[in-house]
Amino acid sequence: MGSVGRVKQSSRRMLSSNDSMEMQKRCRLAEKLTAVQFTVVASLGYLSVGTMVAWSCNAFTKVYINLDDLTQQRLTLTRGDELSQNQRTSLAATPALAAAIAAVVVYKLYYKVGTKLFMLMAASLMIASNCLLSFGTSFWFFSAGRALAGISAGICYTLIPPYVDEFGSKQFKPLLDSVLYVQFALGILIQLMSDLIPITEFSSVISSAFPIFLFIGFLFLPESARYLCATQQVNHARAVLKKTHTNDALSIQVMENNLNHWQQCKYMAVPLLESLRKLQNSRIVYPTILLIVFQQFTGAIPAMFYLTRIFTLSHGEYSPEWTAIYVAGIFTISIPVYRLLNFKIGDYKLLLWSSFLMATAMAGLGWHCHVQGMRGHSDEYGHIPLLCSGIFIFLYAIGFQRLPWKWLDESLEEENVFPLRTIATAISWASLYVCVRLVPTLVTFIGVGWLFWNMSIVLLFGALFIMVVIPNLDRSAIQSKTLAECSSSSSSSNLEAMEHVV
Repeated sequence: MGSVGRVKQSSRRMLSSNDSMEMQKRCRLAEKLTAVQFTVVASLGYLSVGTMVAWSCNAFTKVYINLDDLTQQRLTLTRGDELSQNQRTSLAATPALAAAIAAVVVYKLYYKVGTKLFMLMAASLMIASNCLLSFGTSFWFFSAGRALAGISAGICYTLIPPYVDEFGSKQFKPLLDSVLYVQFALGILIQLMSDLIPITEFSSVISSAFPIFLFIGFLFLPESARYLCATQQVNHARAVLKKTHTNDALSIQVMENNLNHWQQCKYMAVPLLESLRKLQNSRIVYPTILLIVFQQFTGAIPAMFYLTRIFTLSHGEYSPEWTAIYVAGIFTISIPVYRLLNFKIGDYKLLLWSSFLMATAMAGLGWHCHVQGMRGHSDEYGHIPLLCSGIFIFLYAIGFQRLPWKWLDESLEEENVFPLRTIATAISWASLYVCVRLVPTLVTFIGVGWLFWNMSIVLLFGALFIMVVIPNLDRSAIQSKTLAECSSSSSSSNLEAMEHVV
């Protein structure tokens, strides 16, 4: 009887343990789904920015459709108001400059306004921008619309990443960041596809739908817990975090640590220059910020402002419009495909080798354009522009687009994440402004082939910079913030158990 009783007790303990593990799995899944849902709503801001980037690809062609019939096309200027090359370039680049300035202004005013109100403002500005771009009849209407879109982009890129980071544990961060990157690329793809529709108003409706959904979505999303702590609404902040944090001991400990941090004065409105002086990991942070500058000078995003024009000059098997759509489609699916393939390659090695391969792709495309210019347009090798651009944009998406930002986040102390990421955002958009201004000049004076060769040279310098300046982070990985906050052995064991569940 004694042995039978012990067996029954052991069976009950095993069943209880299995039930506990099953409950933990359900809680983790619920936490993950809630975090993804919140992120998808917030990422509509990134999608709207993607449509803003791709607007200039075909807008200047539509401006001159039916010049003598203003009733058929709203986006039309009279012959006396035709835009000069400098004005077109200015319209394309204005949002990047506005976004760089807006990032700094948003940081300065954040603790007076908050995430929710700023994001509602961003959605409203994007809607107003689309109205001006759709119904404007002069350069100044278009300039105002593009400036408003740039301010909206600066708000989104400054506030959405830290807002998304609050939702769940750091284990979900790669997934949530991937949602943001995919939404940005999807915005470019949607804008290019809607441009194929001859009815200008329909394209405008598509572009305006996403900021409208963003506005409605943020009416229901909670305020940032960071902002609530700064305004002494700690209980409200705790209630917000509990929506996306499970009740296990480690998750609660991480949540309480974050709440304690965000209430401290050193986390609030740290001057941007002061945050640079207080860096404890400058050996990694400064090179990573420079790597973000390289990210823009690779030309992947600046080319998105002129994609159709570039493919018009490089020829190819497909029309420039469809080639641009195919490239944007590859851009959209790159990160999901890479995650599904689950390549076992370190981030440092991936960025290094992708730089060399991107340089090779651009060198090949430059040679193709050179041969086309020497021999005239021919149908031979008509798939080279799409093939080389597809390889280039795929490698950019899985490498340069995400890894510098990932390293920056992992290398910063908690109190420096918000200000340093703001600085990096402003620098990134300022660099993008310079590149967008340069692309038409380079195409005009040296040709599209030399433009691709210049991109190849920049990528080679980027690879050299990585080898010489950036430490090999695959060998000396930076400890995650979660482990730093919960360094006890018991917490570490709990974390490993949760990772196994996920």
